Amino acid sequence: MTKLRGLYTGLLAGGAVLLAGACKDNRDTGAVNTKTAEGTSSAPAADLPENRDMALVRVINAIPAGGPVVILAGDSAAFSGVDYKTATPFREIRDDRLKFKLGSAENPLAENRENLDGGGHYTIVAMPDAGGADKRNLRVLEDDLKPVTPEKARVRVINAVPGDLEISVFVRGREDALFDGVNFKSEAGWDEIDPVAGTLEIRPEGKKNVLASLPNVKFEGGKSYTFVVAGTPTKLEIIKVEDDVAKSTM
Repeated sequence: MTKLRGLYTGLLAGGAVLLAGACKDNRDTGAVNTKTAEGTSSAPAADLPENRDMALVRVINAIPAGGPVVILAGDSAAFSGVDYKTATPFREIRDDRLKFKLGSAENPLAENRENLDGGGHYTIVAMPDAGGADKRNLRVLEDDLKPVTPEKARVRVINAVPGDLEISVFVRGREDALFDGVNFKSEAGWDEIDPVAGTLEIRPEGKKNVLASLPNVKFEGGKSYTFVVAGTPTKLEIIKVEDDVAKSTM
C-alpha cells in the first residue's frame, strides 16, 4: 500500500471503526464558523460547552443510497433526516462514553463507541460498507480544531468510497499531490499548505485520469478544510466543509 502523507487511520473491527483518542486541550479554540453547501453555521467557543460537560458533534452523510440517515447517541436520536452529501452544524452532546448508532436502536446498520471530551469537536462520517448494500460504517473523527496561522490553510481528506480504490488529491496544474494513496475508510490527517486557489481533482493513486473535480476551491490562510470523497467507484463526488476557527479570548 502506498504510504500516506500524514495518514491517520482507524483500526477496523467488523463493521465498526475503532477510533483515535480525543484531544484534551480545547481551551485555545474560540467560536467556529462553518461553511458548507447548505449554508453557514456557528459553534460556541470550546470553553463554554466544556464548562457544561458537553462536546460539539456534527454528522456528514457520505452514503449515496438509502435516503436520509438517523444517528443515535445512546438510544436517543441526536441527528435525523441528514441527506446525502449534507454536513450538519455542530450540536452539543453530553461528554461521555457513547455508542453511536446509524438507523434504529434495535437494529442499527452500524455502531461505534467513542469517548467524548467536554469542549472537543467531533465529526461523524456515515459511509457505505464494502460488504454489501445492507451494511454501513460510522467513522468518528476527533477534529482537533484550532486557530491556524494566516500564512497556512489546514486540509484533510476522507475516502468514503467502498472498495479497493486508493485516491490521490491534487490542485489542478500542480505536480505534487496534496495527499497520496488514501484508502477506503481512511482519513489523511491534517496537513498545512500555502494558500492556493484552483480546481481540486481526485485521481486514482499513481494515475493521471481525473475521477472527480471541484472547481473554484480557495484554500484561504487561517482556515481548515475537510473533504469527503463519496459516491461509488464509477461516480465520485466531493463534499466540502470549511471551518474558520477563532482563538479563545480566555
